[in-house]
Amino acid sequence: MKITTKSRYAIRAIYSLVMLGGDTEPVALTQIAEHETISRKYLEQIFIQLKKGNIVTGSRGAGGGYVLAQDAKDITCKDIVIAMDGPINPVDCTDSENCDKYSTCAINWFWMGLKKNVDNYLESITIDDLKKQSVGGNYGDLPRL
Repeated sequence: MKITTKSRYAIRAIYSLVMLGGDTEPVALTQIAEHETISRKYLEQIFIQLKKGNIVTGSRGAGGGYVLAQDAKDITCKDIVIAMDGPINPVDCTDSENCDKYSTCAINWFWMGLKKNVDNYLESITIDDLKKQSVGGNYGDLPRL
């Protein structure tokens, strides 16, 4: 399974948002763009989807920008990936709408196990975890490969 560029950039952008103080006050897209070396135009597209996914809220005008819509402990990497790309399906076999043999496949359990492991890993890492690891906080409980 490959995570899309849009999802990867969205996770980077949310990480930067928090590192720049966007967990408590609005941060301008220009600041995030500079911090992550991502074009502002591309970030605009990403933040539209993040806003629809209830990951961020935005405000206009002087002092405006984006702020997390929820506590950083409540936003997972899976939430961001879903906001950007929809449900995570490493193969068509994990979705009954996309697989003709979904209900009769003898090894569907294998593909469902892969999906479950990917989902669980992305669910286990929050934005707060990313911040803690970056600033040297206590992250001993984070899953490691």
